[in-house]
Amino acid sequence: MTEFSHECCNCAVGAYPCLGSSCKQGVAHYYCDECGEEAGQLYQFDGEELCADCVLERLPRVE
Repeated sequence: MTEFSHECCNCAVGAYPCLGSSCKQGVAHYYCDECGEEAGQLYQFDGEELCADCVLERLPRVE
């Protein structure tokens, strides 16, 4: 799952005031649908967005 959050970086200066909720400093955070952990990258797998570890757990291992 992808969630966007407003994360202020205090970029306002005298000639460029804070835009408040109109600011474009929205940051994407990616959370695995299986384990719920934040991940740097997600993968579409069986209709879900999963982290690499959860994808590997679901794949059959060849021995």
